Amino acid sequence: MAKKNVTLILVFILMLFFTSPKVTADETADYFMDVPKKPLQVMEELYKSVRNMELDHARKTVRMLDDLYKTYIVLITEEYVDDPSVLAAATLSKRVFKSMNKKGWHEARLLDATGTPFNPENNPKDEFERDAINAMISGKTYFEKIEKIGGKDHLRVVTSVHAVMKGCISCHPSSKVGDLLGGIAYNISLEE
Repeated sequence: MAKKNVTLILVFILMLFFTSPKVTADETADYFMDVPKKPLQVMEELYKSVRNMELDHARKTVRMLDDLYKTYIVLITEEYVDDPSVLAAATLSKRVFKSMNKKGWHEARLLDATGTPFNPENNPKDEFERDAINAMISGKTYFEKIEKIGGKDHLRVVTSVHAVMKGCISCHPSSKVGDLLGGIAYNISLEE
């Protein structure tokens, strides 16, 4: 955080230097038509720029994690159907999510969209998760919001999870391939 603050201050000083008015004797009256930006405006634009970079990075992280988690869920489901001694994908996912959270990387959890969760822990827990599941039910595959949690900004995202293969039906017998099962909820800090 201190490194980011030092960077912001240096950029601010450079922007002040390059946006301050410079007048020479042979300049015409056109110069006075250009109004230099005020320092607070420059700082606000700089803050927005840094925030957008942080947000882009967090979104890219969610896309990578989502691809990783959904890939291994499919791979495990393929094995689980043939060998019931292998952990079910949801069970393993929860273990991985818990481990990642414990190590301080990010939070992730499974959400149910069927109304009859295999595990009641998968029910949406707050307004954001309920809104996200409603968005998934209405056809969206991605839902996000920036929220302040513990005094820091976080990107909260839910991505849809569908029954993508016959193996999914072994744990979700009331579903068919293509049906929405739920989502994966991600919570990633925008501040380090």
